[in-house]
Formats: sequence, C-alpha cells, structure tokens
Amino acid sequence: MQIFTVIGRAILLLLALLVFVPPQVLVLLVFRWLPKPLSRVWPIIPLWFFRSLLKIFGVRLKITGALPQAGTLLVANHISWFDILAIGAITPLSFIAKSDVKGWPLLGWLSGLQRTVYVDRRRGRHNKTDGDALTGRLVAGDTMVIFAEGTNSDGLKVLPFKSTLFAGLERLAKSDKADAGRPPVQAMTIAYRRLHDMAMGRRQRMAYAWLGDMGLASHFLFMMASDPITFEVIFHEPLPDARKSQRKEMARCLHAQVAGGLEDMSYGRPVPRPAEPCRAEPS
Repeated sequence: MQIFTVIGRAILLLLALLVFVPPQVLVLLVFRWLPKPLSRVWPIIPLWFFRSLLKIFGVRLKITGALPQAGTLLVANHISWFDILAIGAITPLSFIAKSDVKGWPLLGWLSGLQRTVYVDRRRGRHNKTDGDALTGRLVAGDTMVIFAEGTNSDGLKVLPFKSTLFAGLERLAKSDKADAGRPPVQAMTIAYRRLHDMAMGRRQRMAYAWLGDMGLASHFLFMMASDPITFEVIFHEPLPDARKSQRKEMARCLHAQVAGGLEDMSYGRPVPRPAEPCRAEPS
C-alpha cells in the first residue's frame, strides 16, 4: 500500500509545483524593483503552496499561542527539512538558511522563490553583511524564521542556540536607530507529536528527524510514505526590548522558552512560556 501512497503523493506534488511555481517566478520578476508591492504580493503564493503540500502529505497543524506580527524574527528548534513546509503553511514568512541549501535538489530552488536569506556558516561565525541582510528584511516588515541551533536535532531535546546569529539584532539595538523601534523577536517550539492521531513514542519521533547519517533522498521518500502526522507549534511571548541588547542573553532566553515548550508538550501542557529573566553565560 505504501507504494501507492508514494506514487499518488508524487503525482499531486508535481501538480502543485506546476500550479504554484510559475506564478511565483512571474511575481518575483515583475515586482523585484517595487519593494512595497512585492512585500504584499510575493508571500501569498508560497503560503498556498505549503498548505497544499501539507494536504498532500497528510499533515495536521496544531498551533498554540499568538501568531507573529509582521517584521518578527521567529526563533525555532530544527528537526527536519520538512519543518520548512509546515512552518511556511502557517503565515507569510521567509527563512534564514545556511548557504549550502542553495545547492540542494528542488528544495534549494524553492527556497530561492521564497526569498530566503543565506548565511555562510563555514566561517564559524556570521559576518556583518549576513546580520545586516537579516535586520534589513525585518525592518522592511518581512517575518523571518531562524533555526538557532545551527543544525538538526533528534526532536527530543533542544541544542544550545548560536548567539552569533543574533549579532545583527544586537548591533541594531545599540545603534542610533534603536529609538525607532526594534524588530519583535519571538520563540517558537516545534515538534512531530502524533501519528494517526495517537501520541508518538521516542523511537517514532526520532524517525522523523533528519539526522546526519540519513540522505535527503531517503528521508524524502520516508516522508512521502508516512502515515498522517500532527505537527505541533507553540508561539511564545515575544522578548522584551530589554533582552535584545546582548546577543548571548537573547540566545539564552529564547532557548529557555523553546526547550520549556518542548517539555510542556511532552507533559501535555502546551501553554506558551513567558520570556523569563535569564542571564548570558560565558561562551
């Protein structure tokens, strides 16, 4: 039966690409020199595209907490490439990704259509140009998503957040432009929690994680053959402005919210955690 599931989903996926990709290419070409119209038009098609993909893959979204306002930096944990499809179906947004993603088959091309901001992680840190590209998009009103662990996890825990990812926001908070307002920063916890509407065990949840020893093609086929799953999201309270002036403190506070949210999910308490007081640890 799984072979028929894969074939059926492959046909529907191809149809979705044919329906949604050409209009998105046209929109980006026509409006590339008109920032204001572009900001209003370009996110609509990817949102519908991702929502159609969730229908094709049999994914149900369960969302807790307030959706982000425009121009918010969403900071999330990262489990799989499939996170992008599920998060992209919630609200209009773009992603911050490592530069390697541009070379991925299909996914790299699609990420370009969603105006992804790429950063070079091979240098071990994000330079000023990377940070300014991110803050520029936020100030322009684009909602952005960053996976602050810097890699994929097994979905059972949250790895430490990379504070260098928030260097651009730290510079903005300390600049002369800070009085004009700082982009909202909001933590987001994600998890694959239910299979056929039944709670998933540890082994099942780990099976959906895309870890280093699994190729993209094999994991893609696994998701194509998957039974219906529930993707759970908790949107936490945005960070107070006082927490945005030190990148290490920002990373620590956001990590506490995301990790706490994952724990709350495990114990059946999907309540958004507040931005609790926290201190930056030495690097």
